[in-house]
Amino acid sequence: MTSPARHAQLAAFAALVASAGDLLLLYVANAQRDELGLPQAGRSWLWLGGTMGVVAIPFYVLGYRSVSRLVTAASARAAQVLFVAGAAGALLGSVIHGLTAVHIATQLDAATAGRDPLESLVSWGPFLLTLWALAGVLVVVASALFVWFVGRGTTMAPRLAALANPALATIVLAAVGLPSVLLRSFLTPAAPNIAHLIFFAVCSRVLGPSSAGRPTRRCS
Repeated sequence: MTSPARHAQLAAFAALVASAGDLLLLYVANAQRDELGLPQAGRSWLWLGGTMGVVAIPFYVLGYRSVSRLVTAASARAAQVLFVAGAAGALLGSVIHGLTAVHIATQLDAATAGRDPLESLVSWGPFLLTLWALAGVLVVVASALFVWFVGRGTTMAPRLAALANPALATIVLAAVGLPSVLLRSFLTPAAPNIAHLIFFAVCSRVLGPSSAGRPTRRCS
């Protein structure tokens, strides 16, 4: 298996770890909500979940480096932009994950936990929301470039792989969770990392040995 494929697999595994970290954070926060009726979890689970995400998410940089190589043959400049945007979004995501753990701990200390995670995010003020918005823009830029080149058939990836881009996957997963209180409390907030799990897993298959013979078409 080629090195880019291994790196994409490593990024997919990192996304799995980060998603598990998300769920631990969310469980500790949601266990404070009476309407969900969840057993209480110790504070150690919160810090474990926070550490998992902070350590794992930077490995998305390797995944975006591998994904950018899919685009290089079509446009080296676009591939570089895709990598920089994706890598910057990942590093910012690690910071957001850590700050979220701190925010939940602060709520627990102040006995103000027990709100919907999305409402809680808004209540923390513009700083965290600004970071989320910036990370979202960076991921959208990387996703748009991926969709543009893969969807047009100018890479060795099947055109349908464009649908696995993390921006679209995040929107779909978040929307799926909205009608249900339980899913809205877990799936919707965790959607970005789960979306990257799907994205990097698909790209690792595309970058595997079976793709070596697929033609690419360079475009300006």
